[in-house]
Amino acid sequence: MSYLQGGKYLGSTKSNSPVKNGIILLAITHFVALWGIKSDLYSEFFVPLIPVNILLCLAVLLYYQKYWSVRAVLFLFVTYASAFVLQTIGDRTDYPFGPFRFGWSLGPSLFGTPLVAGVIWVVAIYCSGMMIKNLAFTIYQKAALGGVMVMLFDIVLEPIARQYKMWDWMTKKDPGAFYNPVPIQNYLAWFLFSFLIMIYFFSARAKLRNPIAPGVIIVFILFLFAMHIFR
Repeated sequence: MSYLQGGKYLGSTKSNSPVKNGIILLAITHFVALWGIKSDLYSEFFVPLIPVNILLCLAVLLYYQKYWSVRAVLFLFVTYASAFVLQTIGDRTDYPFGPFRFGWSLGPSLFGTPLVAGVIWVVAIYCSGMMIKNLAFTIYQKAALGGVMVMLFDIVLEPIARQYKMWDWMTKKDPGAFYNPVPIQNYLAWFLFSFLIMIYFFSARAKLRNPIAPGVIIVFILFLFAMHIFR
């Protein structure tokens, strides 16, 4: 219902309903995934469906993107393609992330790299950029902050990725350390790559607008934390 107050049009009181519906959808699907993955009876069925959850996050983001243009499509394509190429190089050469190998649970691959691996980067970078795009900082300051946010996302993701065979590290493993054997250079690589893409994000003039982006990354991170807690 639309209404006026003080002579100003305030819009519809139901304007946020579609966004809430999208967040509820993601929350339900992630809860079901959490239950299934942690279930002794159904885990073998749900673990291979991890890519579906990741793709659902992307699909919701694309659905709620407000303005579509060539620049917006190009940004998403460049982010995905560059992340995919970087991870393919990393898997084959051990640079820049360190010695790691992809597992089986991320689904179909090309050149040894799961196709959905680049989607993880797109979701993390896109959502982080949306959350800070209106801050009164310079492009480089926002890019640095966005790089830190994406790096922190990876810190939360890494133990789950290893546990459920998304990827694993070939470095020496210390059973007593929570984040070993992930090398520091991996986190530096996540930061640097995200920093560079964030510069593109904030300077591309692609009219990237998405009201659900903060909700998507929050649901995703809460899902990862829940995976940590309910081991």
